[in-house]
Amino acid sequence: MVKIKEGYVMSQREREEFERQDALPRKTSGLVAYYFKSQTKYPPRIYAFIHAETWCDRNRRPMGLHTAFPFLTRPMSTAEIEYHHFDWRLCYHQYEDWDKLLRAAEQEAEELDTDKEGTGTDFLNQLKAFRSKFPLNANTGGLPPDPPELPADEETVYLRELIATGDALNSAEVYKMLTDELQAQKRPAVLIALRQLLQNFEKPEAKRNAITEERIKRKVVLQQQRTRRNFARRVYQKNKLFALQEIRTKYPDYSEESLMADLHVARKKEKRSKHKPVTDLRGCQLQKLAHRLKYVPLEEKDYNDTCNRIAILQQAHNLRLPVPLMVNLQKEKLVYSFPWKIREGVVKDFVALANKPGMTHQALRERHKEMVSSSYSY
Repeated sequence: MVKIKEGYVMSQREREEFERQDALPRKTSGLVAYYFKSQTKYPPRIYAFIHAETWCDRNRRPMGLHTAFPFLTRPMSTAEIEYHHFDWRLCYHQYEDWDKLLRAAEQEAEELDTDKEGTGTDFLNQLKAFRSKFPLNANTGGLPPDPPELPADEETVYLRELIATGDALNSAEVYKMLTDELQAQKRPAVLIALRQLLQNFEKPEAKRNAITEERIKRKVVLQQQRTRRNFARRVYQKNKLFALQEIRTKYPDYSEESLMADLHVARKKEKRSKHKPVTDLRGCQLQKLAHRLKYVPLEEKDYNDTCNRIAILQQAHNLRLPVPLMVNLQKEKLVYSFPWKIREGVVKDFVALANKPGMTHQALRERHKEMVSSSYSY
């Protein structure tokens, strides 16, 4: 089942890497996710992502599916898990024909039924149910006729009919209507409704946006305001003295107050500067002492002690001196030395280990030696 080309002779390095990966345990389970990609400049297609649970959304970005949701998922068969054991990059299949997709799905359904009776049959029936909902290139021949040309004042009537019957259309029909609208009348409300219908096809039923006449009209108003504001800013930037007169040639009712409102730019919220978090023991102690010095009312003796402590810690930090930690167990005192940038949490864990009942210096030495000699970042 391993994917090796017939007759291929591996080098020594390839053979060692193959034996290393082949010795790794196989996955106990996996997931295959099916995504529908509506037609753009390419025909509509269905993507089947293997090991779908291991890949982030950004891995599907080249296909334009980084925010999409799968319309169907199925478990991987045992044979599939073995076949894709060596995958370390994104693996997927794409189909532009339902017949080819169903032929491949039937083979996978047989393997799934072998692993667990009925799993493959249920998956195949669910996949076939989506054939009418997501027509591919081979099924786009019988599209509905072009919508009749309507006067501009009947746009609202056409929009209400589209909202009422939009759920009964499939993605190919909606895309053809959108293309025809862009080439013909370019009515903003109709374009917004058709684009929303296309977006809903790629979302699960629970996350689809409701298409209402009020929401569409509100989006149209916002779009018109945005267009007017951008036009006013461009004109004002080129000709500040006669900008108002030039804008009124396109918008006769445009006033000086509207110009001031369009030119106003809301002040952006200042971003907080990012600081690398301080995790080393001495850095944390210096921060705590500085906070105590700034916000806690101290007497003269406490103030001097705090300043002396800050000076000692800062000098040790600048000289990269190791961090000593004295531990007293069974009337025996020993000093354990840690690297100068040891994290505060590691020292706290070591102190908690030393405070456990029955702890001895021998056990602490072994733990300390393991922490100091290991390359792992404790």
